[in-house]
Amino acid sequence: MGLVSNLLVEHASVEAAHTTLSQSVGEWLDSIKMGRYTELFMEGGFSSLETVAQMTSEDLRQVGVNLAGHQKKIITNIQEMRVHLINKNT
Repeated sequence: MGLVSNLLVEHASVEAAHTTLSQSVGEWLDSIKMGRYTELFMEGGFSSLETVAQMTSEDLRQVGVNLAGHQKKIITNIQEMRVHLINKNT
């Protein structure tokens, strides 16, 4: 049973990653349960997924993501987005 659950989770993650590339920044943040930061990202000039993909931890602090757990979650998802953007362009 555990193996099936893991496969379903992995499949869901892959599906989410593929749809990420056509989403807006707000939709992407909502999909990772960080939608509360959409306005801060927009105000900080991070209004496309291409600009978000270039963000650093310092950028997150500058736009107002101050909670360490939220920074880690967003950075982890940005790293996944970079992989998918690279794969899309190759």
